Amino acid sequence: MMIYTPGPTDVPPRVLRRMARPITNPDLDPAFAKFYESTQGKLRRLMKTRNEVLIMSGEGLLGLEAAVASLVKRGDKVLTVTNGVFGDGFVDFVKMYGGVPVVVRGAYDEPVDPGSVSAALDAARDVEVATFVHCETPSGVLNPLREVAAACRKRGVLLIADVVSSLGGTPVETDSWGVDVCLGGSQKCLSAPPGLALASVSERAWEVVRRRGDSIPAYYASLWQWESWWNKRRLFPYTPSVSDICALDEALDVVLEEGLPRSFERHKRVSELILSACRGLGLRPYPKNDACHSPTVTAVKRPAQVPEAKLLRLMEERYGVMIAGSWGKLAGKVLRLGNMGYNARPYKAMKAMRALERALNDLGFEGGA
Repeated sequence: MMIYTPGPTDVPPRVLRRMARPITNPDLDPAFAKFYESTQGKLRRLMKTRNEVLIMSGEGLLGLEAAVASLVKRGDKVLTVTNGVFGDGFVDFVKMYGGVPVVVRGAYDEPVDPGSVSAALDAARDVEVATFVHCETPSGVLNPLREVAAACRKRGVLLIADVVSSLGGTPVETDSWGVDVCLGGSQKCLSAPPGLALASVSERAWEVVRRRGDSIPAYYASLWQWESWWNKRRLFPYTPSVSDICALDEALDVVLEEGLPRSFERHKRVSELILSACRGLGLRPYPKNDACHSPTVTAVKRPAQVPEAKLLRLMEERYGVMIAGSWGKLAGKVLRLGNMGYNARPYKAMKAMRALERALNDLGFEGGA
């Protein structure tokens, strides 16, 4: 079975072999702390930052929740920029931790307008934190992170950015763009197993965390615990996932050995290949135009006459390829292929497209979405 979903992806054999090595006790072995610091250094290179980069044991969503839990106090107004499922999720997190969302909402099939973000920030001058999603994985839309970060930086607003599905597959310049909390995950473009959240935290954001201290209403999702344990004493606030971090370290080596410019170009080429093949089959991309279509995930409209469940099952059972539908408001409307990380290779893309074509033919689809 080839997993061609937008995370988790197939994992390279060398990463799986690294994950299978014997473990240690990370709380007692000083060598593990040095290894963790080395992996942090590789993440800094990937994220283009000098900030502390945390490797948290939990799926990427843990980082999103931790950022909100740690930076948003009850009653705080938070600019929540959303044009998709994960942007809407930030709205929910802000409410969960007592904040007041000031929502800038856009259409799911087109990118966020930076001008609308600037206007909202000017209108709500008591906002100190904003949330933003770079790549909306359920829709395949890539949003203008650089421009939105500039709007926030100009007004002194802390920016929390979800780059879970873009990191490693398209440029993310944490420091030069001015992203205060940059949040990634292990299972997308890095093609490591799921289970780790990655968080680059700026000094401005750490200052907010320090002022709040242990009043943050969380433990596992509190950046204060990392400040008081790891940053100050080089001790972990909870036992790290040793094998997952070993796999992540190897996956980072894969990306950095290739070089980020080559990785970005590879993702772009494979994305264009898949979009062309989808159009050849009569499938229409979900994003309004190719300029905003993420190079890491391809989202197409499900043909009305093709039952999604039957199509996905047929691809898996008959042709050995797993792709994804979508969820939230897009459930049943969108099909997605994960051309990210280890999967962003022409031979894998064509295997997925051949399976999709055959499954569509089996279901009587003759083109036209």
